[in-house]
Amino acid sequence: MRNLKFFALTSLFALGRSSEQHQQPNADLKPWEVTRLSTFSPSGRPGNSPLAHLWATIANPSSIPAGSGASFEPSTANCTVDWTWSVEEPYGRAVECTTGGNQSVFSDSISKWTIEIIKANSNYSSPTEDFDVKFTLTTNLTANGEDYYKVLAGTQHFAIGENMRGTCGGSGVCSWGLMEESNPVLVEPTIVASS
Repeated sequence: MRNLKFFALTSLFALGRSSEQHQQPNADLKPWEVTRLSTFSPSGRPGNSPLAHLWATIANPSSIPAGSGASFEPSTANCTVDWTWSVEEPYGRAVECTTGGNQSVFSDSISKWTIEIIKANSNYSSPTEDFDVKFTLTTNLTANGEDYYKVLAGTQHFAIGENMRGTCGGSGVCSWGLMEESNPVLVEPTIVASS
């Protein structure tokens, strides 16, 4: 019984170590660029739309090595997260983005982006003023009869006074966006799955 427990613990440790190593940044990966990120919160007054929004544009400006001389093409995505202000929180749900960029209908490289708002670990956390954003890029490619895929993820913090600024009106409507001097905001991707 003692040997079985030792084996189980050793296996869990090895699995944990392999997961950690698998998610380490890869020197071949270039940072992603967030070139637009803005948020909007409504006034909450009767008769006005209750929706809050986060809009983002992210780009993977470089090709990603796939294997055997093949590579995934650069891509961009426009992402929108909508939620009902003061009723629901946007945290913890991945939302599919509209992917574009250098891909064409004739390309064998296919990319799909998602965005997820994560609650910031701070004293004051608002889903429009202080939050983390996780971007996930899933890439697929068939080249020379071989199928390749990679899933990459990267998280970045956004907050008023750090890399965002904007205004709140007397009605309670607030709009925030990237500071010009912070644009683009870089996101370091890591590989979370591949073949």
